[in-house]
Amino acid sequence: MTIKNIVRLLLSVIITSQLVYAAETDYRMAYTNMDWWNKYQDEKLVGYIQDLVINNQDLKIASIRTKEAQEAVKIAVGNQLPYIGFDGTAQRTFHSSDNQYGAMLIPSYKQSQFIMPLTASYEIDIWGKNLNNKRAAKKSLEMVRENERATYISTISDFAADYFNLIKTKKLISNYEKVLDIQTEIAEMTETKYNWGLCGYPEVLTEKQAVSQLKNHLNNLKEFEDLLENQMIVILGSRTPSKIVVSGWEEVTTFEIPSELNGALIQYRPDYQKMQLNVEKKGFDVKSARANLLPTFTIFGSIGYNAYQTGKMFTPATFMSSAGISPNIDLFTGGAKMAIFRIHKLGLKEALQQYEKVVLTSMQEINDSLSSAKLMRDNYINGIEIFKNQKHKFELAAQKFDIGAMSRLEYLKHEKEMLEVEEEEISSKIDYVVSTINLYKAVGGIDYLSQPSDTVKEDV
Repeated sequence: MTIKNIVRLLLSVIITSQLVYAAETDYRMAYTNMDWWNKYQDEKLVGYIQDLVINNQDLKIASIRTKEAQEAVKIAVGNQLPYIGFDGTAQRTFHSSDNQYGAMLIPSYKQSQFIMPLTASYEIDIWGKNLNNKRAAKKSLEMVRENERATYISTISDFAADYFNLIKTKKLISNYEKVLDIQTEIAEMTETKYNWGLCGYPEVLTEKQAVSQLKNHLNNLKEFEDLLENQMIVILGSRTPSKIVVSGWEEVTTFEIPSELNGALIQYRPDYQKMQLNVEKKGFDVKSARANLLPTFTIFGSIGYNAYQTGKMFTPATFMSSAGISPNIDLFTGGAKMAIFRIHKLGLKEALQQYEKVVLTSMQEINDSLSSAKLMRDNYINGIEIFKNQKHKFELAAQKFDIGAMSRLEYLKHEKEMLEVEEEEISSKIDYVVSTINLYKAVGGIDYLSQPSDTVKEDV
């Protein structure tokens, strides 16, 4: 091989490896669907998702399983090809027994023997058994890829939901700290009223109890904040965890969801695709099991040398070759092969029922997610209106307080009421955003906002 040919070979290997890497990167980016996550207009979220795709262990495990399935396909392809092997022997007979062949006697002897044959065999795939096994292996590979896609959709969606819930929790903590400060001041002023004989002691106890309840609620929120951060660090797959930095609640953007979706969207769900592939795989399994009941025909042959002296190893006198065909059929297996065939047929029937169930379940989950998203949207719109009215009431109370027509105690209670109403708006906004993520997950990780209407087959 010349240097020029060696260089060409190396270049072809490098180019092939780069193409394989690019193909893997492309399908992973398709699974990630960054165009969808950019709709939330949050650079921090997008950055975390990019890190997650690189480091998350669940995604790496799913990718490894896909590669394992690819190797299984290669095994099935290999079973379709001829077998070629070398089965050599080098031996020395130090003392043989006398060998009698009728009237002819061969006395004891000493000799060496060198057998160097290349053997080959090929099962003629008349009934398509090996072909259907290969097709079944390819369907299994596609099913594993759908599992990988499902892992991407689920892992990234769960992280995004945790991200927005962390934003909500941090905002609620900030809000509750303000409410706690106000309630503490209200309790102190109420106790002062009691000391002046202007109220009963039960009123003081009520206000103090409210302070304790707010402290408990605030502690629960802080604990939930820690749990969310810990969970997100695990999903990010980093061994050197750092503080999770999120955007402010005010920076969270929302978008309008469609009032209706169509039944054709279920075709994008990984579980739907997987069940469809499973039905096809089971069909190939049945065909392969049926072919296994029929006779097989194997072509075999060998070519090589059989020498007794090393000096005459590669001579015409030591050359040998042979070829033949071997038909084979199992006449009696106790019904085992037929049982295997029936098992595969029942497996196909089961796969069809699983497919029908997945269709119904998929439509239900899309319906449920869409209904939940519309409810969260309406709650968010109502929450904005309620907070707007409550804020206006507080502004009126502030005007009365400024002109001395309202006590500070009453003013603080109005401010507390406004902050408590604001909690509903804080929660409803994030709940709506999370519901859009759940809907994205339910439709199979596609942009349901940009699906063309002419693909509609039936309303969900």
